[in-house]
Amino acid sequence: MHSENIKDRIDELKEVINTIINRKIDFSNNTLEKNYDFKKKEKEYYAKEIYSAIKKIKTLLSESYSSCTSEQRSNLSKINLLIKELEEGIEDKKFIESLEVLSKIEELSPLSNIEIIDNETFFLPKVPREIFPEIKANFDELQKCFEMHCYRSCIILCGKILEVALHTKYYQITEIDLLEKSPDIGLGNLVAKLSEKGYESDPGLMQQIHLINQLRVFSVHKKKQVFIPSKAQCQATILYTLDAIKKLFKDENKR
Repeated sequence: MHSENIKDRIDELKEVINTIINRKIDFSNNTLEKNYDFKKKEKEYYAKEIYSAIKKIKTLLSESYSSCTSEQRSNLSKINLLIKELEEGIEDKKFIESLEVLSKIEELSPLSNIEIIDNETFFLPKVPREIFPEIKANFDELQKCFEMHCYRSCIILCGKILEVALHTKYYQITEIDLLEKSPDIGLGNLVAKLSEKGYESDPGLMQQIHLINQLRVFSVHKKKQVFIPSKAQCQATILYTLDAIKKLFKDENKR
């Protein structure tokens, strides 16, 4: 099995495509051809890297066929269609769309060393009555986004849910409404203010919230590299968020 190798190859291809996007390498006057016939060595180099990585991915998938389950073999057929879509996207210089296709290939790959939960069922924990409608509305939207594979949207909604919860917890402790006094305060500063007020959380909760916030920042704000979370990253973020809500309001009743 080549579980690490194929992930490395997919990550390698994502890195090359991100570099092309970030450096704004212009392929408009040249077609991405497999014989690497480019006037500029830079274009030639990145074209070669792209097609080399795709070739390696195809080879690893082909070698894995005999050891796959029937379900995994079915996924291989889907992956082959996605690889064709990937190649066409690269030929058309649609690099951001190609990154999204790569993420789909990674999810379906029988060689991935990331375990995906087959039956995704998320349960909203108990929250204070006054914020239940807002939390529930965001939670329902989050579930719809997850079903539609809109993983960045899911992570953004996780941040929104956590923001409402932290503002509420701060008000419970201080009777100060930060939404009124500091409406633009970020999650990181909210966590810091709770700590300043002596809020004692379960071990690891603040680190958990910090991780969710980092993923939210990558999803919302423009970065050097386009952040496209995988299904596994999205699932982990949702589960961390719901667990954080449960810990913040462990003594509350939902209604």
